[in-house]
Amino acid sequence: MDKQLERLQQAYNEIEIPKELSFASRKGIERGKIYKQKNSSSKRALKWTGSVAAAVLISFTVGVNTVPAFASSMDQIPVLGKLVSVLQFTEGSAGGGTIQDGVDVNFISVKQLKNSDQLILNFANPDETQQLASSYNVKFTENPATMTITVSGARKFSAVKDLETLKQSRYVQDAYPLITLDDSAIRFNVTLTDSVAYEVKEYKEPAQVVITLKEKGDEATEGSVYSLRTVSQPSGEALGMAEEMLYGLEDVRMLKDEKGLYLVEAGYFNTEEEALKQLQKIKTEYSVEDLLVVEKRAVQQIPQSISQVEE
Repeated sequence: MDKQLERLQQAYNEIEIPKELSFASRKGIERGKIYKQKNSSSKRALKWTGSVAAAVLISFTVGVNTVPAFASSMDQIPVLGKLVSVLQFTEGSAGGGTIQDGVDVNFISVKQLKNSDQLILNFANPDETQQLASSYNVKFTENPATMTITVSGARKFSAVKDLETLKQSRYVQDAYPLITLDDSAIRFNVTLTDSVAYEVKEYKEPAQVVITLKEKGDEATEGSVYSLRTVSQPSGEALGMAEEMLYGLEDVRMLKDEKGLYLVEAGYFNTEEEALKQLQKIKTEYSVEDLLVVEKRAVQQIPQSISQVEE
């Protein structure tokens, strides 16, 4: 029994206090170590230390393995800070944050829980601690299932290097940045697996947005859609200009195709007739000539790579 307590004591002494724990938790661990040092010759102190060590190890393990759910339930823990809001979506779109400038989305991480994954976006400011999230929008669309995140007032996107790590989520197929002609905004897409349910929460002190993804349970719909889209091209100013030309249409989005090139989509339809009707309307109202093509693809399929508009 004494050997077991000694092992607990050793484990306790080797605990590295993480920055993520609250001030109260950190001080409690520190007080325990001081108490142990003052009473180390006592067998009673050894038993007390062993009990505290076990309690600390249990609470630390439970806490770390359930962040951010753990953090969101305890406002005093600074990992995610205080809950600001749970976004309410209208037609797949919702937003939050406050109008700011000079913000950096400096890291994005994935937290895998038992029945869900959480994508955590962190906002930073080079001059001071970022307390509030900058104005942002999250939009979910289908065919393929895509989450588009736009952050306004962002002059840097240091987390662009983290997009590849989002593929660690069981609900993410791909993640990639999008060009924008607005130098005070950043955007990126996350391609999701089929039938994913979502929830978005905003936190402050520090400023973070947490996107929770989990299995929806619905079976994938079979069939085809008719996409009204541009030809495939590299990401760049020409792509951004094509998107600007279609500004005002409700269903415009930028996507990556099967070969890693990009396109602008002006909506997708259930029939080719509907797509051609919208194409004629766009040509008339937007004076767009030879810009768009109709692509037939399977539901939730990644867009094909099309190099030129067929005559």
